Amino acid sequence: MSPQSERTTDYSEMEQVVIDFLNKNPNFFERNPDILCKLRLPHTSGEAVSLIERQVTALREQGEQNRRKLDEFVAIARENELLNDRLHHLTVKLIECCDFDEVINTLQDLLHDDFRAEAVELHLYSTSEADAQTNPDLDGFREFLNSNKPRCGRFPTKQLKYLFGPQADDIASTALIPISGESLLGILAIGSHSEHRFHPGMGTDYLIRLGEIVSKTLEVVSEPGL
Repeated sequence: MSPQSERTTDYSEMEQVVIDFLNKNPNFFERNPDILCKLRLPHTSGEAVSLIERQVTALREQGEQNRRKLDEFVAIARENELLNDRLHHLTVKLIECCDFDEVINTLQDLLHDDFRAEAVELHLYSTSEADAQTNPDLDGFREFLNSNKPRCGRFPTKQLKYLFGPQADDIASTALIPISGESLLGILAIGSHSEHRFHPGMGTDYLIRLGEIVSKTLEVVSEPGL
C-alpha cells in the first residue's frame, strides 16, 4: 500500500471515530461552544457560514418539509372523510330501494353525482353462467372474479368494449369491483376520462366497501330473468 493510500485509510478511520463520538455525545458542542464558533461550513452560494447558521437553515428546511407532509396528511384525511360520507349516503339510498331497477338507477345517479364517475355499468351473472367455462363474456375477467378483489387501471380495448359499450373509447382508467351475492356474481365497472383517476397503486378500501354494500343490496332484490 502506498503512503498516500495509508493516509487516506487513516483519515477515513479517524473521520468515522469522530462521527461515532459525536453521535454518542450530541451535547459535545454545548460543553465546548468555543469550538462550535470556530467551525465554518461552505454555503451553496460560495460564502462560508457558521455551523449554527447552517443548522438553523437545515431546521427551517426540515420544518417546511414537515409542514408539506402535514398538509398532505390533512388533505388525505379530509378526502377519506368525504368518501365515508358519500358511502354512507349511498348505503342509505340503497337500503330504501325496493327492486332491482331502483338499485341500478340509484347506483347510476349517485356514482355519477357523488363520486364523479363518467361511466357506470353493472354486469351480473347467475352462478351457473359464471361457472360455465364457455361463456365468452367472462373471458379476461375470470381471474378478477376469482380473486374477489377490486382492480384499478387501464384495461384492453376488448374488455372496455364489453364493460362500457359505446362509451369505451372515452374511458382512460377504470375501477372494477367484484359483486358477490348468494345466487349471482357480477362486475361493477366505474370508468373515468382521466388516466390518473384509477391506477393500480391506489387504495381500494372504499371500493371493497362499495362492493360489499352493492352485493348485500342485490341479495334482497331480484333481477329480472334470474
